[in-house]
Amino acid sequence: MNVILTGSHKNNIGKTMISIKLAVELARQGKKVLMMDLSSGKLKMSEYLNVNEDIIYDIVDVMKKTCTLEQGIIEINENLSLMPSPRIPGKINEINKESFINLLQSIEAYDYVVIDADKLTSVYIDFSKINNAITINNNDFSCIKEINSDKKISSKAANFIVVINKYNNKKAKKGIMMKSNDIEKLTEIKVSSLIEENIKYSDLQYEMLFNSDFLKTEINNIIRNLK
Repeated sequence: MNVILTGSHKNNIGKTMISIKLAVELARQGKKVLMMDLSSGKLKMSEYLNVNEDIIYDIVDVMKKTCTLEQGIIEINENLSLMPSPRIPGKINEINKESFINLLQSIEAYDYVVIDADKLTSVYIDFSKINNAITINNNDFSCIKEINSDKKISSKAANFIVVINKYNNKKAKKGIMMKSNDIEKLTEIKVSSLIEENIKYSDLQYEMLFNSDFLKTEINNIIRNLK
């Protein structure tokens, strides 16, 4: 089982969208994929996937053994499933490192697990259990410090991946924001995928997530860098 963890220092950076698209594409390639939503962001995976009203049990219920693993999972399609984040505010904060490790150890039927977390600094994360830690940022000047911080924090993960989303090419050319090659130079990490800023991504519809052409090249660039 390959465990992929996504996180970001920034809000509204597109982390959940990228996590879902990554899971969808892996499933499309015939892999059995479980999405685990540990994010407390404004929009949850379940809302993007139109299954929010189907939630009976959530990921915290599974961790606390309030329900079985099977009861806490919503099937999206044949190869893709979701363990949703709680709808109750603050419930996600009940997670600790022991429950996180136990949950990962209980999952056996999947080729990939894609975890949408808030930040890679979340205290419950045990990076020795993570195959691929993905940090998602944009190209403002703060990204250098944040990427370098995540690289250090994720040092026990098998692989560290940088994704630049909402890349503003015009401002980069004017020197108002960072150029991609400067980000790579100052972080000493190759950017696996660069997704240019596009207003249509801000009002993302369910159908686009399952559109095989939507962000196909950018997501496949991430997949090629997985270990």
